[in-house]
Amino acid sequence: MVKIALLIGISQYHPDLTSLPGVEEDIKAMQRVLQNQNICGFDEVKTLLNCDRQTIVDEIEQLFSHSEKEDLLLLYFSGHGIKDEYGQLYFATSITRKDERGKLRKATAVEASFVQKIMSNSRSKRQVVILDCCFSGAFAEGLPSKDDGLVDIKNQLGGEGRAILTSSTSAQYSLDSIYTRYLVKGLETGLADIDNDGKISVEELHEYTKQQVQEAAPAMKPEIYPIKEGFKIILAQVRNNPELIYRQTVERLCAKGEISDTGRLILNTRRDTLEILESRAKEIEEEVLLPFKTYTKKLHKYEEVYSKAINSKNPLSEDTRNELKELQQILGLRDEDIIPIEDAINARFNSQKSHYIKYLKSLFICIIGVTVGVFVGYMVRPPLQTCANKEQYVLNDRISLGEEILLKQVTKSDKEAGVQAFAKGDCLTAIYQFESYRKTNPTDPEALIYLNNAKARQKGDQIKIAVSVPIGTTQSVAEEILRGAAQAQNEVNKSDGINGKLLEMAIANDNNDPTDAVQMANQFVKDTKILAVVGHNASNASIPAAYVYQKNGLVMMSPTSFAQNLSNTGNYIFRTVPDVSGMAEKLSYYAVNTARKTNILICVDSKAVDNQSFKDELIKHITSAGGKINPTNCDVSSPDFNPSAVISQAINSRADGLVLGLYIDKIKKGLAVVQANKGQLALFSSPTLYTSETLKVGKANIDGMIVAAPWHSAAFPHNPFLQKSQNLWRASVNWRTATAYDATNAIIAGLQQNITRDGLPQVLHSRNFAVDGATGKIQFSQNGDRMNNPIFLVKVKQKPGKNEYEFVPVQP
Repeated sequence: MVKIALLIGISQYHPDLTSLPGVEEDIKAMQRVLQNQNICGFDEVKTLLNCDRQTIVDEIEQLFSHSEKEDLLLLYFSGHGIKDEYGQLYFATSITRKDERGKLRKATAVEASFVQKIMSNSRSKRQVVILDCCFSGAFAEGLPSKDDGLVDIKNQLGGEGRAILTSSTSAQYSLDSIYTRYLVKGLETGLADIDNDGKISVEELHEYTKQQVQEAAPAMKPEIYPIKEGFKIILAQVRNNPELIYRQTVERLCAKGEISDTGRLILNTRRDTLEILESRAKEIEEEVLLPFKTYTKKLHKYEEVYSKAINSKNPLSEDTRNELKELQQILGLRDEDIIPIEDAINARFNSQKSHYIKYLKSLFICIIGVTVGVFVGYMVRPPLQTCANKEQYVLNDRISLGEEILLKQVTKSDKEAGVQAFAKGDCLTAIYQFESYRKTNPTDPEALIYLNNAKARQKGDQIKIAVSVPIGTTQSVAEEILRGAAQAQNEVNKSDGINGKLLEMAIANDNNDPTDAVQMANQFVKDTKILAVVGHNASNASIPAAYVYQKNGLVMMSPTSFAQNLSNTGNYIFRTVPDVSGMAEKLSYYAVNTARKTNILICVDSKAVDNQSFKDELIKHITSAGGKINPTNCDVSSPDFNPSAVISQAINSRADGLVLGLYIDKIKKGLAVVQANKGQLALFSSPTLYTSETLKVGKANIDGMIVAAPWHSAAFPHNPFLQKSQNLWRASVNWRTATAYDATNAIIAGLQQNITRDGLPQVLHSRNFAVDGATGKIQFSQNGDRMNNPIFLVKVKQKPGKNEYEFVPVQP
């Protein structure tokens, strides 16, 4: 008898479907617990990540075709499930897409009927299928109205000796990762052993996971479909564990999210009997109570948003209702959770409203004449299209609020029409055109910024900031930064802005050039309406510009500049990324002590300020860790630079590692070094090479490269930024988007306390200032650097079955 599992995860999809970055962590977590010989003890666990249909069906057939009756076979799928127009279930693959009529291209997905047939032909009578996905009708817009959203899981996948576990019923919204998280927790902690017999059956695992999921996200309803002995399949063994006994007692005594006085006495006695430290007992209690606290926070959040909506407009518009429904789904709340909230707020609102009715009636006769006059005036004047504060714009000055397109490569007719309308002061038309454009081009951050600017101009009395990016030299990097700034602007404006004033954002192109950056800085300083600047990107641009901002008293918040000498430039200068010292230390320690590389070649651009700082720090930390620096000179800015000659010389002098610390504009030269290396030296890099261009060009030559970065999608799995960014951009984002989001959010939080140029830096430097961002809590030291700045290591890895590569986190 053997135990074999196949874990399939699809996180990256064709643009027709939303990406699910949490899937990768799901696969790793399941693999970890299934392979653990002290828990599940599977003999073989195979993983498939982001594979095409043919690869997946081959592996499923392989899993079930070569088995014996007593073998335990487990198939796990994390990704999108899709119902076609006939109600048949399919599992989306990395190539799944629509046809020209908007229907599912069935040849690009794996049909449930195929999986059922393969399982039914297997000799194994112990089969477990785990589906962490919702069963959406995403491609079935033409479904008849009688369709109830249900998927007949039992008949489409069921069979003798089989158990099917699903994260959510029918087409319910399935929160990314939450289901698998509790599956793994139930197995690893032993909490799923409900009857305390030392074994965890499929039924027990389902009951435990269902309870935990519904406490954290009540709208989700995990289900189990056991068929003939499927309930009794044993998945794991549980060893006697005092902490487990204590945890089970806590769960029993805090069924309603709190511990009574009597319950506290019971727990204290049980803690002493089991000889558990008081500090550890508190940790266990916090873990158990966390879902209740999370649920309460979600209720409060919905209450806050609904209250603002009803006070803004009653009755609610259809668009607002749809937005509230989406928020409800994202928060994972059921209708029965929100109905009491809405009823209470409606009752308060109606009560307040009734106090004014008599007063308004008494005034009606007096004001009717004025009303008629106003109405007549309205009818004879031009339609209300002009912005509340139209101004004359200077075209081709590399700065735009919405009057011209700076991202030239992503120009479309709707966007052009929006820009033309904005330049004329026709905000209503601009809003319509930008919204129309974004429906088919959701990844364009410039359009979202211009859309929010048009709305701010239409309302009037806005607050203005600027963001400066290198559009002319590295547009992909500029877009990454703009997405972070745009997301923060969009979120604050949807929440009624900064103290009731919407945020307006000017975009500037500084080309990563010191002269251009200083020019932009001088223009921003002269525009007294601009209260802060997000930027600049490279340290070569940030440092000279910083002196302009400091001299003239305007906050600069860089999301991407690493040079050490940006610190202490002045009290108006801040950044949301770590300086090179911390990154060099983390990368050096890994290279020497984990990768065991002791003779390391450092390749930099000597003309870039932060690159030279990075090299100096690398030398210090590599030698401190016990390694040595290879003497070969590798300077990509040298006029006679020859990558092949450099690599050959380094290898001849026994180099075994190569660290790349490059200026963003020198990525191509860095990749030339990588190509010349051909995998001979282990690769390490600063965050500069953390780009899509690196993956596309480098391919096999960068396989295994370790990169230091301030953020990765898996580093903060429960941070709301990630889910919001995926919903907003319909694509994955990288560290520049996260740190730009943090920089913009820090400015927003500061302006909420003081909307003056001089007052803002005082707020940001305050010990009491803190704001939650994509990379955790943001606070600043007196030198303008962020305190407790996180640094992570990521690794380039080939996607299974594809000639494509991706960045994945390096496990501690």
